[in-house]
Amino acid sequence: MGYYTYFDLEVESNTDQDNSELIEALVNTYEEARCAIDDDGHPYDEAKWYDHQDNMKEFSKLFPIALFSLSGEGEEQGDIWVEYYQNGKMQEAMAKITYEEFDVNKLK
Repeated sequence: MGYYTYFDLEVESNTDQDNSELIEALVNTYEEARCAIDDDGHPYDEAKWYDHQDNMKEFSKLFPIALFSLSGEGEEQGDIWVEYYQNGKMQEAMAKITYEEFDVNKLK
């Protein structure tokens, strides 16, 4: 069994390396990443990448000026998040679902 998540990775880098090269290096370094994302950082399939935080912190140290944004959508409703990694550090942001206020003028 286990908990499945869809992962998506974006990279902002001011290095000489192409962003796709960084993503390719990541998926070649961590087997779980290879099962989670393709060489463009898009979801390969739902995956059990339990060590993604440790892996991303470690990997981001190799490219300290690159900003890695890893987003995920888990199997439980509302489990949507993005994590930012740079030089071995991480910031996590959970999604906030909000509804528009009632507006009588929008009634049809």
